Amino acid sequence: MVGALISSQLAKGDERGENAVTALDSSDPMPLWAQLAAELRRRLSSGEFDERFPTEVELAGAFGVSRATVREAIRRLRGEGLLDAKRGSGTFVVHRQLDAPILGTSGLAQAITAAGLVETSKVLRAEEGPAGETAARWLRIEPRTTVEWVERLRYADGEPLALDLSAIALDRAQRRAFVGGDLTEGSLYDLLSELCGLRITGGSERLRAVTCGSAERKLLRPGRGEGVLEVERVAFAADRPVEWRRSLVRGRGYVLEASWGTFPSQGRR
Repeated sequence: MVGALISSQLAKGDERGENAVTALDSSDPMPLWAQLAAELRRRLSSGEFDERFPTEVELAGAFGVSRATVREAIRRLRGEGLLDAKRGSGTFVVHRQLDAPILGTSGLAQAITAAGLVETSKVLRAEEGPAGETAARWLRIEPRTTVEWVERLRYADGEPLALDLSAIALDRAQRRAFVGGDLTEGSLYDLLSELCGLRITGGSERLRAVTCGSAERKLLRPGRGEGVLEVERVAFAADRPVEWRRSLVRGRGYVLEASWGTFPSQGRR
């Protein structure tokens, strides 16, 4: 059934074109196994094979290549930690979890690196502008007050994980210093400490499950049936609110953990 689905999409794609399979080109200088690995990597990122990964026979038939080509592509993806295989069980998708709390000043960058993944960000917006009603209310400033707006798409091992929009309340000198900062990786709070002399000491967050808009879905690329969490944060430097942030975080692969009361220590499971 999966093989038939792949073959059908290879011929004509789905109605929206989002999951259409890219045909392999034997005249391309890139080896067929590399083309196939790139196509499978794209589909893995979209959650296409969450329920079941196709067999070698199904992939060979769908893409019109030899099983040796399929095996090499799968071997490369296994080396990247995207796939695994067990004798008698076939090949399956590896879902690496960020088994760390999203709450707290350690933030997403540390959670990603702690999980052994590469953390990067794509800066979508970094500019000065009025705070507006929502951010101003949390930052305890007037809506027309100038703040630094930063919007970043956050990646874990090249896969989009979160979309962050921050309004940061800085004075004029701090805004000038902040402009020279590298927002493409690492913690925003480390940058504020290094460039602006602001140390984030605490904060509060509210989480809710939401539905992505079309623009946000295109950026985050959540898989089929995958939930999205909205996290609204206010971060403080001592008693001064410094940042208001709205994050959309993909639900897949992220664990929110909390404890209460007295219980025996069992360590990590």
